[in-house]
Amino acid sequence: MLGLDGAHSSEPLVKATPSPPTDRVLGILELLASRPEQALSLSDIARALGMNKATCHAVTASLAGADYLTRNPIDKTFMLGPALVAAGRAAEKAYPAVHLANAEVVALAEELGMQATAAIRSEGRLVIVARAGTGAEAASVRIGRRIPLAPPFGGVFVAWAGRAVIDDWATRTERTAPREQLLDSLAAIRMRGYSVERLTPAVVQLRHALADLGDDPLADGLRPMVMALLAELRQAEYMPGDLQDHGRHAVSALSAPVFDGEGRTQMNLSLQPHREMSTRDIERAGRRLLEGCGRITQAIGGKPPAAFAART
Repeated sequence: MLGLDGAHSSEPLVKATPSPPTDRVLGILELLASRPEQALSLSDIARALGMNKATCHAVTASLAGADYLTRNPIDKTFMLGPALVAAGRAAEKAYPAVHLANAEVVALAEELGMQATAAIRSEGRLVIVARAGTGAEAASVRIGRRIPLAPPFGGVFVAWAGRAVIDDWATRTERTAPREQLLDSLAAIRMRGYSVERLTPAVVQLRHALADLGDDPLADGLRPMVMALLAELRQAEYMPGDLQDHGRHAVSALSAPVFDGEGRTQMNLSLQPHREMSTRDIERAGRRLLEGCGRITQAIGGKPPAAFAART
């Protein structure tokens, strides 16, 4: 099958050694980043993160001393601090595609009347870095939300990769997924150039679960629930023949790839219709995604892999 024996692949996805002190710092920063307009008290933070109050006080004091947090002297609540502004600007320079994606997702949401997002790959996860539009699924796709890079998510990140990357992705479920079905899904993505995912009861259940969970659904206590739901969704891609009629099709998401300079998927742009669509509207949305991804790919000096370029 096309793309399985490609010359390029990615580095192995290695899980870092846990560091509880570091995890506490990151937990506080991510909690406040997920609620940028809400000031939280020490008790709020400790309760949300399951941290004892003395430890929480020590960590927040250190972060405030370095200006990563600000502490209101009157009500003693915390918000993100000015030192993170510089860090954020530096991160934007390191990921120029993210800055470009912000404008694209706004345009997509306005033109097509549905929620749009952008996500980048980080270790074994997808991290949402831009979003626009509204919808019932908005709570599950906040900026900073991490989604497991596991079937059925992330197909456009591996569809044009080498065999080792595809094999790693295909085994990232709690249950053994039918390999041929997953490979067929990737073939469908390569044929179209973008992914079209079914809207099923399991998708709706996962969306609600992600909305209710913390900002890291891969945390040890949450992993079994998320991975069990993913196992129910392992074959979610519409095959090309499924969309040839003139009926309507329930669509959860459409995603297309942004490529880096070595032809690897660096980012995706996605739409989350969560409704029935005609084949014509699906194709229109897919073409629009490809246009946006093409602009970003060109702007960052990326190049599509040969198989993708040949398709177009």
